Amino acid sequence: MLWRRLPYLLPWHRRAAERDMQEELRALAEMAPPGELGNLTLAAEDARAEWGWTRLEQAAQDLRYAGRALRKSPAFTAAAIVSLAIGIGANSALFTLINTLLWKRLPVRDPEHLFVLATEGARKDYGFTYQQYERFQQHAPVLDYAAYSRVRLNASIDGALEPTLDGQLVTGGYFPLLGLRPALGRLLGPDDDRVPMGHPVAVLAHDYWMRRFGGDPAVVGRTISLSGTPFTIVGVAPAEFFGIDVGSAPQLFAPVMMQPAVMPTTVNLLDRPDVYSTWLRIAGRLRPGVSRAQAAARFEALATVPETDWRPVNKFTLRPDDVGLALESAATGLSDLRRQFSRPLFVLLGVAGLVLLIACANVANLLLARSTARRQEFAVRLALGASRSRLMRQVLVEGLVLAGLAGAAGVALAFWATRALVAAASSGGGAVVLDLSPDVRVLAFTGAVSLLAGLAFGSVPAFRASRTDVSGGARADLAHNRLPAGRRGPGSLLVVCQVAVSLVLLVGAGVFARSLRNLIPTDTDASSTRVLIVRVEPRGSGDRHQPGTAERFDRMYRQLLQDVERIPGVESATLARTSPLAPDSFSFPIALPGVEGGRLVPALIVYPRYFSTMGIRLVRGRDFTAEDMRQPGAVPTVLVNEAFVREFLRGRDPLVPGHGVMQARAERADGKIPRFRFGPGPALNIVGVVHDSRFPALREAAPPTVFQTFLQANTGFAHMVLLVRTAGATGEVARRVRELVQAVDPIVPMFDVHSLADEVNLALVRERLVAALSGVFAGVALVLVCVGLYGVLAFSVACRTREIGLRLALGATPSDVRWMVARHALGIVVTGLALGIPAALVSGRLLTRQLADLVYQLTPGDPLTTAGAALVLLSIAAAAGLLPALRAAHTDPVVALRVE
Repeated sequence: MLWRRLPYLLPWHRRAAERDMQEELRALAEMAPPGELGNLTLAAEDARAEWGWTRLEQAAQDLRYAGRALRKSPAFTAAAIVSLAIGIGANSALFTLINTLLWKRLPVRDPEHLFVLATEGARKDYGFTYQQYERFQQHAPVLDYAAYSRVRLNASIDGALEPTLDGQLVTGGYFPLLGLRPALGRLLGPDDDRVPMGHPVAVLAHDYWMRRFGGDPAVVGRTISLSGTPFTIVGVAPAEFFGIDVGSAPQLFAPVMMQPAVMPTTVNLLDRPDVYSTWLRIAGRLRPGVSRAQAAARFEALATVPETDWRPVNKFTLRPDDVGLALESAATGLSDLRRQFSRPLFVLLGVAGLVLLIACANVANLLLARSTARRQEFAVRLALGASRSRLMRQVLVEGLVLAGLAGAAGVALAFWATRALVAAASSGGGAVVLDLSPDVRVLAFTGAVSLLAGLAFGSVPAFRASRTDVSGGARADLAHNRLPAGRRGPGSLLVVCQVAVSLVLLVGAGVFARSLRNLIPTDTDASSTRVLIVRVEPRGSGDRHQPGTAERFDRMYRQLLQDVERIPGVESATLARTSPLAPDSFSFPIALPGVEGGRLVPALIVYPRYFSTMGIRLVRGRDFTAEDMRQPGAVPTVLVNEAFVREFLRGRDPLVPGHGVMQARAERADGKIPRFRFGPGPALNIVGVVHDSRFPALREAAPPTVFQTFLQANTGFAHMVLLVRTAGATGEVARRVRELVQAVDPIVPMFDVHSLADEVNLALVRERLVAALSGVFAGVALVLVCVGLYGVLAFSVACRTREIGLRLALGATPSDVRWMVARHALGIVVTGLALGIPAALVSGRLLTRQLADLVYQLTPGDPLTTAGAALVLLSIAAAAGLLPALRAAHTDPVVALRVE
């Protein structure tokens, strides 16, 4: 019975049973006539098998033996563990990121029953106005609601200005809804969400509290100034909480009711039902007795009853059936990173899996060579009665021990690699913050990968060891381990597979690298680090419709440009409505002769010298002048790009008056949901044509674009972006620019001064990360292939020592021997290329289909990339075969022929 065997697992019980058994056997031997009892040793073994755990004991013996064997071969053990750890660590790191982005639950109370609201139409959107939030509470009491909004905060502590903080404005039900407990003090509650501008209190994020205040518990009660308004710190959020939005981490929480104070550049969003200020995200939990289907039905009904319609009244572009409401699970949070990185991460996980396969092939070759060297040991064990299955299991256990050690090293490597990847994703822009602590899912994945890797590379050597010839095992020197003529050993076949897989990885890495190079703008000097960018958002710039407001800001901006251009080292300075790679929702209405209605054309508000500062070539005409900037309400003076001329002028000279393109007059129609009717207005005064720029969409052709002056633009916003081109180093210039911008309004957010190259890097961070990782994996694969090919060739030369000596003794020259080894290497690589090229073509098509937005201006199976990868692998073959070939050519025939 199983329960009777359990005591024998205890060492003292086993020793006592062993003593009793030996005493009984001695007593029987003394009493019985000689020869009657038979083999007492065999009887003892049978007894131990009855009351012991034979399989478990043998496994323990194999583990101990494997440990001793690996300890005696430190070079072999280190090489195997490092090779495997790289592959396992890469897989574990990528799976950790995938798990964090896609599957990890939020550290809140009952995350499975946390939901968020979204609008569904042409695209999904999670933004709502404050008025919509109030309307949901009033007319859809199926949820317990809370809302939050991300915001950049201009903070100062003890009079010293802090770097811009990432913060959140939250309603009073936010923390109670999530069921969080404070790490210190208290969290915000319903009492902090009653009176606008009446609750200047704040809660610090745990990480910010530790980093900025050193974890000082006396921080509760201290004051922090946000955009000039003092806020009292009332508590610290729990350490594990990073917010509902995965990938971002607010450093400070403040009540939504304080929005006008912390966002001085924007209108009061608590009172104004502005459709373009959908600044809140709404979360909730189902109330008792309400099912998810009932809640969804209630939200669907909101749009059909006029008095409960949740749509803003001035959303003129919507029809009643254009947009619906959806209730989505927020158990894993919301994340813009999921859309950007989920597919690339899965593809990279597959790439890392291929790298692990190459590493497994290398370790399998090492174990094969090691098994060959141990043929004499295996033959002796078989001769003494060991079963072939036991011998096979012993070799397999050695492989599993290696895999286990490599898995532990891979976990440590993954810990470092995940943080390095997140740091790379954060470069050039806002920080990406993720909870990268491994959970059960990650550890189980790493364990499974390690186990499969151990079985993969341990099976072939184990099977080879079990087929050892007992009679010929004593002759175990390498010279007698000849490879059959015309056949390749398993080691060569494994390297062939390595070459084929490496070609696939090299082609993929080349495609990503060349695509990234195609995406980086070169004709506009966009990669230059000499163009600085900083946002300028004075108070009130969120609404310029007040009389005299636009003129006041224009005077402020012109003075700022004059001051900046006086800084030593500044070549030119200008202002634009948005930064170059930020899309702008502002459009210019035009009317064409003979075309009913009008067109909305993307427009950009700029100041003079914008094009020279940005490096955009002026094709014809002139730039804006100071006189153009002083004509509010006059005939529109604009510049257009070449795409505008091609699409709308169709061969007509854009600089000749009377070309027929006019500014369309927009008149509102009657009705609850107003629309625009387009009618002809004044003719455009086009004064120049500029080259099509890659901005703001690097992956798309330049759309027809109109460039307009600040005072003539019909937009409600007055905040701008300052662009400065420097003559050389930007350090001192950036400091002076920061001081001048801060002087415009000391209490508004002071955003970081960064270069245009940083902005390009931020826009291409996904492409750069994928290209860099695929390049690293391809490089690791190349190194492993080189090592594997070298090992196979060196082993082949060692096995053919007598043959090489005989060839040299019979008249072969050293060059003939070198060519023999080189031919072997080239045969392996060419065979691998023959298998790898079709695989690369197929994988290229799959790659283009799955990651079409990452492959730019390249075709599947790009021939130039494939040819380059093949040449690299041939070069690797030459390098790997050089040393074994030289060693074979220097073989002494006399010494070789003495080997018997």
